[in-house]
Amino acid sequence: MARIAWEDVLRRDDIVGGEIETQEDGDVYRGPIESIELKNNYVSIKCAWVAKRLEDGRWVKWHITASGVAAECKPNDIGDGRIQYHMPMLGMAVIFPKGGSKLDPTKVEGLAL
Repeated sequence: MARIAWEDVLRRDDIVGGEIETQEDGDVYRGPIESIELKNNYVSIKCAWVAKRLEDGRWVKWHITASGVAAECKPNDIGDGRIQYHMPMLGMAVIFPKGGSKLDPTKVEGLAL
């Protein structure tokens, strides 16, 4: 695991179109990244859609499609093109590059594409 800068993440061409998975207070959310930007020392990530994993393993459409973190929460390169970062008081997130791990949208209940 190697610490990197958000500017390095934003320069990559395999992040938009990849996916983000967040683990927040015991809940897991996942969605395809539509945009990522660094502005005013804050990293904003918008997804085309987001799904929440239920306790029984099913995925359901979730209503929040954006997330973010203060830029001071530095990302880590954890291998295979994946980026991981911690969200204070919430949990952690992993960004999967295009061609990496992906949630099948047909397995998300309530999602109409």
